[in-house]
Amino acid sequence: MLVAIISLVAFAATVALTIRKVRTLDQDARSARRSTVLSVVFFAVLQLAVGLYAAMGGVANDVLSPLVLNAVLTGCAWLNLERDLVRERLLKIAGPAGRFAHPLIACVILLFLAGVGATLGLEIPSNHNLLWMYPLCLLLEWAIITAIMAGVFFISQRRHTPPAVVAVLMSILGIVEYFIITFKSMPIAPGDISALSTAMAVAGTGYSYILSPFCLYGMAFMAISVQLCRMAAMLRPQRDRGNRRALLINLMVGIACLAGVGAHVTLVDYYNTLSIQVYTWRPLESYYRQGFLPSFISGAQTIKPPVPEDYDMDQAKELISDYADQYDANRAASVERTQAVSQFDEEKPTVITIMNETFSDLSIYQNLHADYQGPQFFKNLSDTLQRGVLYVSAFGGGTCNTEFEYLTGNSMAFLGTGTYPYTIYDLTRTETLSQQFRDLGYDTTAIHPNHGTNWNRENVYSAFGFDNFLTIQDFQDAGKLRGMVTDAATYDKILQMLDENSNPQFIFDVTMQNHSGYDTGLIPVDKQVNYVIDGVSDPEVNEYLALIEESDRALEDFVNQLRKLDRKVILVFFGDHQPFFPDEFNDAWFTGESDAVHNERLWQTDYFIWANYDVAGRDQESAQDDLSVNYLSSVLMDLIGAPLTSYQKAHITLREALPAINATGYEDKSLQWYLSSAATYDGYPAGSAAADAVQARSDYAKMQYYELFRDGKDIYTKMYQSAANETDPNLAPGTTQIK
Repeated sequence: MLVAIISLVAFAATVALTIRKVRTLDQDARSARRSTVLSVVFFAVLQLAVGLYAAMGGVANDVLSPLVLNAVLTGCAWLNLERDLVRERLLKIAGPAGRFAHPLIACVILLFLAGVGATLGLEIPSNHNLLWMYPLCLLLEWAIITAIMAGVFFISQRRHTPPAVVAVLMSILGIVEYFIITFKSMPIAPGDISALSTAMAVAGTGYSYILSPFCLYGMAFMAISVQLCRMAAMLRPQRDRGNRRALLINLMVGIACLAGVGAHVTLVDYYNTLSIQVYTWRPLESYYRQGFLPSFISGAQTIKPPVPEDYDMDQAKELISDYADQYDANRAASVERTQAVSQFDEEKPTVITIMNETFSDLSIYQNLHADYQGPQFFKNLSDTLQRGVLYVSAFGGGTCNTEFEYLTGNSMAFLGTGTYPYTIYDLTRTETLSQQFRDLGYDTTAIHPNHGTNWNRENVYSAFGFDNFLTIQDFQDAGKLRGMVTDAATYDKILQMLDENSNPQFIFDVTMQNHSGYDTGLIPVDKQVNYVIDGVSDPEVNEYLALIEESDRALEDFVNQLRKLDRKVILVFFGDHQPFFPDEFNDAWFTGESDAVHNERLWQTDYFIWANYDVAGRDQESAQDDLSVNYLSSVLMDLIGAPLTSYQKAHITLREALPAINATGYEDKSLQWYLSSAATYDGYPAGSAAADAVQARSDYAKMQYYELFRDGKDIYTKMYQSAANETDPNLAPGTTQIK
């Protein structure tokens, strides 16, 4: 409330100053100063907006930051009201008799300083310690922003509004970056732009948008930048108005500035030439050290998947064939596989996959120093076909990348930082698990109790061979927790589908219940938990843990229901990623270990494959096999005796040298982990586990590039939009049938 009082009092002061100044002007002067008053209105409205937002609880309780912000805003307003005096002083300083030989030099200096303000307005909200930033990266970011501001300034004939708009946009971007990091512990990546509709769809779900003191400091720097732009415009000579020569010169300078920025960001290789690299395992650190714009540009330049070294289409096809032949000569001929194949061919079990939103066992973090034991039913289910750690390529968000890896068998390790294949690439030719089951005569259904447009799923699932897609429209009357459809509601829908359809089915359920944020306070009293971590009860952590316990109860009920069914069912269950907060525990409690092991702890969840019948040739004793999600579908098909594609056979063989791989790193057959960058190192002894893993990773990259992109043409998505989807009138209301 103190922030609101400070802001509203400052707003009243600004209004009073404005009224007092306007009253001293005659009628002609009032007309001439209309633009000045409009500039003052900008600063006053910002004060009012912050005050009202603070009154609604939207600003962190602090004293210094609102005082600084409002002092700056009122000061900027006063400088605009005293425009004549300010201009006179500027011209006196900048003119021939002053400190500078020409007003244009002073104008450029003011633009340079405005660029500093805009840069700080972008960085300060989320990146509080600029001393940690690489100086050259900070200089580069300032140069880019300043060049853009100068470009639009001169193109607009040295008017202040266009560069001021750039400064405001930088400030807004900085605040958005702050919220994204707060909610996901991840920075904004280039792929997020293509997924903007998904971000907007979930933006209002369970999140609290509290402006921090640093957000207010960022606004203050933005306001200073806006005022400096205004002052630079004051130095425009009157004789330049209507002067064709001056018009052309300004246009040429402005175009040169913008063209220079465009040429720089497109022709200069940030990754290799400037060594500005966004490390997948610690992208947030990369943004903090290198700045938002340099890191974002570097990521954008690498969105196009790199062509593997010495890539050749024919060689890639031959690699797939060779790896598949090794599978056929060894594992395919085993008694276990032969028996499972015979059983599958005869009985065609239904296969259900539950990809549970943010489901993970945080007891791996030293029981959270709170004797937290993790989801008990999930951990103690003793009759699974197989279970273990699941290494994923998402942390805090990015659900679609985990399902991409599962459904296609491809790894995000080769697709660059901040990439979301669902929204960027043309996946119409990609082999998928759902299409594979469809070709086997299965009815295929995808379920996600949210908007079908999220992550472009409507179109992706169509390309992936799903017959039907159940969205939020199919769960209007379903049970909800914190306003989100519960896991149990989706399980009930699956049981209904099994009851109504005796055909073999492949069902892929992407749940929603556990989605962040975790500060809603909407967990019912009887479902709340209170774990005290190092003497502190964290409401966000406890809300998350309460959700996981509820998921665990729903899973137990679901498995018990499946046990009773008079039909054979396979259940695959796994979490898509961890929540956004365990990195704090990881850094605080795990020291002195390798970077690879340290970071992989964040990029893992758990999985199991379970059957309600005895799978021939298999022991259902919960054998432990840690793997990465890109292998999971191939391992599933191998275990249950289903037909495997050549690519899936290659996966099984690859795992002998490369047991797990994700966007962060990879594991060799001795179970040692390496960061992805280690795959480029030389010097591993021939025949060693490390050398074999590097070779297998290289082979995998070539095979995957062939599977996804063939010759590298037509990489980007051309998928039709939802209007192309047709609805069968015989389906349940709201159900999308994908043709």
